[in-house]
Amino acid sequence: MGKRATKVDKQLRIAQFVRLISNGAVTSDLVGYARDNWGLGRSQAEKYIAEAREVIVHDVDQDRKQVVAELMHTSHTVIKNAMKKGEYNNALGAMNLIARLGGLESK
Repeated sequence: MGKRATKVDKQLRIAQFVRLISNGAVTSDLVGYARDNWGLGRSQAEKYIAEAREVIVHDVDQDRKQVVAELMHTSHTVIKNAMKKGEYNNALGAMNLIARLGGLESK
């Protein structure tokens, strides 16, 4: 039997799973990752997966007003950067998102 993970190790593993899930990893990918990188079995990997998914839910389970504000702020950054690069379609997409979020789109 391997050495128990410290609290810090556990949090680092959960954070790694959050990143992997955010990049499209599915349970089988995560179980394989845990086996190959940390020597964990399926049961322990699934415990980490469950905790990582709780972190993700907590991250997105915010006040709607706050989420809209963050999306609009990020969209303004996208517009600014896209305009500098001459990527007008990207800028227009961000502008359209702001209009939808702000309820400004025409019917």
